[in-house]
Amino acid sequence: MKNSIQRLLGAFGVQLIRLQGPVSETGAPELVYERILPVATYAPWNSSPDFLSTYSLIKDNTLVDRYRCWELWTLVEQAEKANDGMILEVGVWRGGTGALMAKKALLDGSSARVYLCDTFEGVVKAGSYDTIYKGGEHADASQHIVEDLLQKMDITNARILKGIFPDDTARLIEPDIRFSLCHIDVDVYQSARDVMAWIWERMLPGGIVVYDDYGFKGCGGIAKYVNEQLTERDRLVLHNLNGHAIVIKTPTANVSRFDLSMGRPAS
Repeated sequence: MKNSIQRLLGAFGVQLIRLQGPVSETGAPELVYERILPVATYAPWNSSPDFLSTYSLIKDNTLVDRYRCWELWTLVEQAEKANDGMILEVGVWRGGTGALMAKKALLDGSSARVYLCDTFEGVVKAGSYDTIYKGGEHADASQHIVEDLLQKMDITNARILKGIFPDDTARLIEPDIRFSLCHIDVDVYQSARDVMAWIWERMLPGGIVVYDDYGFKGCGGIAKYVNEQLTERDRLVLHNLNGHAIVIKTPTANVSRFDLSMGRPAS
């Protein structure tokens, strides 16, 4: 009966969702997870033929929903303001979001190369901060699947690096390469921390790091690591209700206190 009702509603573009109450990630008294249903209605992806056609090609190769894919699509263009740095994705799975970003860069005429890094053997470095992941999850992928998708979409600006990043494959990236956008989709604390430790000094000012797993129950390790960055003075840390966390690199030079009345540094 339930499935019949859902199919009937689906025919009219309506989805039946069972609301979930607050859920504790750790079993502690604080309840930090609950179902979030934003009420905003602006949907700019529906007026972008390029995005819609690209998304239709990659949607079966990603676990990332349309809303986060749209954000990645728009952030490629925004990141181009950071002096045309390169793009890094760690956690590629079957290549959907990597191909999406690479295609957007091509359509924009950007010279950015997109580095796609994955073990293709599942999640690595799961630890005590990760409540669900134990290691090896999402192993139902391969480099060949990603290569086939890139070829199908005529993508020529992407390079696949197979192995644990940064441990095995960072050495394959030229030491003078700098980045304007990084998509971290690794599910667990230590892996995300290691990626950020490698790339942060290589990010251009204004560069953007996106954590895919921040807002989702089961990825508490990612939420913990992102929240640890909230007090860092060289970055802005933003929580998007679509589940992303976005970190923007700010200039690291010390800024003097100013005498507001005279417009000059205070003595």
